[in-house]
Amino acid sequence: MSNAIVINTLEELEAFLNEKGVMEIAVRNQNKRFKAFQKVMISNPPETQEKELTEKVIHALNINKNTAMNERNLKLLGEIAKLEKIGILLNGLNLCATCAGFAIMYAKLDKMSIQINQQLYQIQKLMKQSQDIQNDYEFNKVLSDHTDMLDSQRRQQPYSEGKMRELVDREYNVLTLLIRSFQKDTSSDNSTLIFSIFSMLAMFTVSLRTFDEIYFFNNHKTLRDKDVWHLAHEKWMSVYDTLSSEWFIEKLQDYGTFETKLTTLGVDIYYISLMDQVAELKEEIEDNQALIVAMGDTELFGRFKEMSSKEIADSIEAAYKEAGAGMDGTVIRAAYQEAMRLAAMI
Repeated sequence: MSNAIVINTLEELEAFLNEKGVMEIAVRNQNKRFKAFQKVMISNPPETQEKELTEKVIHALNINKNTAMNERNLKLLGEIAKLEKIGILLNGLNLCATCAGFAIMYAKLDKMSIQINQQLYQIQKLMKQSQDIQNDYEFNKVLSDHTDMLDSQRRQQPYSEGKMRELVDREYNVLTLLIRSFQKDTSSDNSTLIFSIFSMLAMFTVSLRTFDEIYFFNNHKTLRDKDVWHLAHEKWMSVYDTLSSEWFIEKLQDYGTFETKLTTLGVDIYYISLMDQVAELKEEIEDNQALIVAMGDTELFGRFKEMSSKEIADSIEAAYKEAGAGMDGTVIRAAYQEAMRLAAMI
């Protein structure tokens, strides 16, 4: 019996331009189990030619039948984005997966690190944890470690299994402390706290996904007929359930209702968008695990990931070239390269 795996081509491309001139492109595979999902936040440039090109790309890619509904929702998201930088949060997984993307996230998070570290210290003091532990869970240190992990991958000198597990543990612990701070109302700035929680969740998802790959391919032959994932995996995954819990949703709703100027519908769009993000990130881990097991070979798995990224990039590049027919090639290249930078694919 053949063990060959058929990898399907891309099926869906969706694009929308909100009232702030930001385009979002979503790409999905035909095989819904192993979907490739890429959100691209592209600032609509003021130059006439590039603006015209962006609009043409949107028209070429937008095959969604519920465009009017999505445009209405994106308009509401535009209002929410003024408060929560929700475009960045919804694109967090992509931004936290490459050096180019994380540079965008890091620039925003680093400015918040002093305030976030104070919140972490307060919650640890409340929990009576030691100062030694607090030092290891400083937010800016975890940001630095995540950057170093991505840079090591860029240099084709990836973290070892042990070093990657330590990073997953640290990010999980910082994320848990941030969530507890939100739960216990120790923060005077819930906007920053919520942003840091969902940013850390994206970082943690990227790290856990990477660790799963390393751990499986290092140990699956030894662990044949046994659980092929680290014994702490179930504990790590519990954070997604916590962020989907009733109390957390109620806290988000209270924040939106009492601390922002959002309408009732706006509050609903706000918390539902974040809950969808939690579900998608959890699914990302589970889908990746299923894909790892199905392929069972590190070289085949690596080729699949390269193929998926290239297919997405090629699809978007083709859309820009087609939409830019007759335009200056320099304008087309500049627009495409900026799209890829913000998509964290370069």
